[in-house]
Amino acid sequence: MGDRTTTKRLIAALATVVTVAAPSAARAGTPQLPPEPPLVPASEGFVGRAGDYDGDGRDDVASFTRGRAGDVYVARSTGTRFAGIGDLWSSSFAFWSQVPLAGDFDGDGKSDVAAFARGDLPSVAVALSTGRSFGPSRAWLTSFAPGSAIPAVGDVNGDGKDDVLAFARGGTATVTVALSTGSGFATPTVWSTSFADGDAVPAVADVDGDGKDDVVAFSRGASARVTVALSTGTSFGPATRWSWFAPGTALPGLGDVDGDGKADLVAFARGTSHTVTVALSTGRAFGRTSVWLRSWATADAIPGIGDFDGDGRDDVAAFTRGGTADIFVALSTRTAFRPTSSRWHTYMVASTEIPQPGIVWERPKT
Repeated sequence: MGDRTTTKRLIAALATVVTVAAPSAARAGTPQLPPEPPLVPASEGFVGRAGDYDGDGRDDVASFTRGRAGDVYVARSTGTRFAGIGDLWSSSFAFWSQVPLAGDFDGDGKSDVAAFARGDLPSVAVALSTGRSFGPSRAWLTSFAPGSAIPAVGDVNGDGKDDVLAFARGGTATVTVALSTGSGFATPTVWSTSFADGDAVPAVADVDGDGKDDVVAFSRGASARVTVALSTGTSFGPATRWSWFAPGTALPGLGDVDGDGKADLVAFARGTSHTVTVALSTGRAFGRTSVWLRSWATADAIPGIGDFDGDGRDDVAAFTRGGTADIFVALSTRTAFRPTSSRWHTYMVASTEIPQPGIVWERPKT
């Protein structure tokens, strides 16, 4: 797949690395290029979610160059690999350090993409999927997820359209929601006044299987608390502790790995072990933690979760990025993850590009 390294792709990768931190004056007058908002603090990240961009029932992968280029590449799943060389689905989306996330915002069964600007000029842009590309980027919401708020995506009212969330964290710890109308996001409202405080890692998924996505907060570190607030369809209920999980610097995520309709806990250990642990949801709590896979997402590889073979059970992926840009997949057997015998792609998500699904988070504060 060496031809994947085209001149355009190399320029895009270099732009991502070099120009993100360049002075704003150097960007003046660039056509259709939004200004870069002030950089937010480094102690942050996001728990991405998989997208089925062509609506065939299998989750695909997307790669966002960000920076000045703003290209988005997609490789669609065949059930046994990600096909092609990664097609350019958009050449003007998610610039600079914007946060790109996937979700089906118009409810047509195909995943779309959203870009959160944050900082002092917060806005949410959406590009809808046609099944073969992303349409033009449109501003669906302004003044959402300002500063260093953590954005997320989920269908919190269960109407079949994904909504957007913003976690203030810190001492404020509010959770703000803007519901999708199918062509925009409604006026944001506060759904919780005390959730995911401090530097907790927030995530969104349906953990009780009622069809509405809930919110989960991981404290990580020494305490390793997992707190859940269930969606009522109009707000989030009280925060309750469901488990101890993802200690230290582990990267936590959510996925229905046993296919029972309830999202489970998945943690990717960093450091020397690189194990993948799982705690299954009972609908009221998370069960015993067990190791489902060893030696996964080693070095600086970015892990992700999605149903890549379309069997109803979420699997795990590892994106090596850099110069190798390989993608590995381990499929769920309902009781463990089984690595496939070959790579699912040999050149996708290169350099410092951002993959979706992808779990990217800084180390917890000590």
